[in-house]
Amino acid sequence: MTAIDTPVVIIGAGPVGLATALVLGRHGVRSTVFEQYDGVNPHPRAHVVNTRSMELFRTWGIADAVRADAVDPVRAGTILWKQTLAGEPLGRIDLVEGPEDQLLRRVHASAEKLTSCAQDRVQRHLLDAVLAQGMATVHYSTPVVEVTDHGDSVDVTVEGVGKRQILRTRYAVAADGATGGTRDKLGIAMDGSPVLGHQLNIYFHADLSPWTGQDPALLIWLINSASPGLLIGMDGVRRWTFQRSFDPAAESPRDYPPERCAQIIRDAVGTTELDVDIRSVGPWTMTARTAETYRSGRVLLVGDAAHQFPPTGGLGMNSGLADADNLGWKLAAVLAGCASDALLDSYERERRPVAVDHARHSVLNAMRMAEVGIGPETAGIAARLESPDPSVAAAERRRIAEAVPLQRPHFDALNQEIGYIYGASRHAVGAPLSATDYTPTAVRGARLPHAWVERDEERVSTHDLLMPGFTLITGPEGAAWADAFAETGEGVAKQTVVIGRDVTSPDGYCPKLLRIGEDGALLVRPDGHIAWHSAEGSTPASALAALLDAGGPS
Repeated sequence: MTAIDTPVVIIGAGPVGLATALVLGRHGVRSTVFEQYDGVNPHPRAHVVNTRSMELFRTWGIADAVRADAVDPVRAGTILWKQTLAGEPLGRIDLVEGPEDQLLRRVHASAEKLTSCAQDRVQRHLLDAVLAQGMATVHYSTPVVEVTDHGDSVDVTVEGVGKRQILRTRYAVAADGATGGTRDKLGIAMDGSPVLGHQLNIYFHADLSPWTGQDPALLIWLINSASPGLLIGMDGVRRWTFQRSFDPAAESPRDYPPERCAQIIRDAVGTTELDVDIRSVGPWTMTARTAETYRSGRVLLVGDAAHQFPPTGGLGMNSGLADADNLGWKLAAVLAGCASDALLDSYERERRPVAVDHARHSVLNAMRMAEVGIGPETAGIAARLESPDPSVAAAERRRIAEAVPLQRPHFDALNQEIGYIYGASRHAVGAPLSATDYTPTAVRGARLPHAWVERDEERVSTHDLLMPGFTLITGPEGAAWADAFAETGEGVAKQTVVIGRDVTSPDGYCPKLLRIGEDGALLVRPDGHIAWHSAEGSTPASALAALLDAGGPS
């Protein structure tokens, strides 16, 4: 047995595992991260970084770096449907030219905006932040082969270079993805649809500017009989992925050597002359599943270990980052002795209903995409588009052109990104959220609404006022709330921000949005969600005590 001086072991150094380590470090908790692979996977998979994730990155200090590596917004705002890349558009969605009310919602909803940055770049920025923070040790080429929960501690068995080691820790976090194995070894089952389809992801470098230079787009759906699939611009210039259907019962990745993949790309583009540099090829299975429980004793699941969605909605990695932010502060509070272990049960109560709703939204998007040629009907739609009868082809083009605008909620789902409310009855009973119609709401369980305020003559977001602890925001006459707050939660990191003293709201919008008036207040948790509002009639002290003692009433 080898003792370690870190209370948390994290299994997996993907974006979610690194985010968990980063959040724990912000709260003063050391961790050790084990990753079976030898470094950051250079194959870009996810690319959507939604509004909530960019807000988290802003808090964690990496938003500027991620934004610098993101696709140019001019390209990222357009989604195209074509037969081949060289062909004429069948339809398009321009996110920057949508309905005015939806555009204004996004502008006013957050200091950050949804963007597109390849997962390998996001992961590199998270790793750099973790290493710079100095609170976590990351071990690559070190798979975890066994996890044993003893009730008051956890043994984690790893295999390093030429040796096996057993490490004892207080808690373990499984961030090893959909196929990592920890969840299955714990005997945690999954609810949902295990297989919705199989895809092959081809990562390549090529100059596609002859076809994209004058009409740039982030996503280009290609519908043809020779090489249908989805082209994704990972940097908008030379880095691309192409996703196509794959049948693992009849073929394997070995059947896709570089020369075949290069021809697949040329067929999709619609040219015989194109220099294609195939970098990697990987199969993946499309599922919509959620773990029955997010916790087994002292082992907790985050990210794809806890939930898997179809990519139609871009919610997978983003949900995992929010998992890490929710779980991280709770683990830190328990380890510091400020909260009971029951607080960790609230992690599942809050995050699992959100995952179930994200799965619903992603599956609905996938079903709707069949209307525009993506899915089991692709071959039939491609045949009609390529029909020798011009009237048949023209009719199919018209049908697709009319159906494409109806796909907008797939790509512009602001309420899905930031509108969920922990403990809301609609989550508890499984009723769907509206994907698009976000309205900022200052109620318990909701994300703190964004508003611009001035602090030390600088314009900042309400989110910039938060700290790695609890923040009480009061109106100008909220001294009584502040006094009561100061008297509770010994050892808990906390602060008070008084509007009119510490910050100002020149237009008066902030206190109105937060519903706190002259003498009201609200309490914000370390993850940016509201824990208490003065309209409830209780006190911030009692709310904080209830939350830390038993996970609160969520």
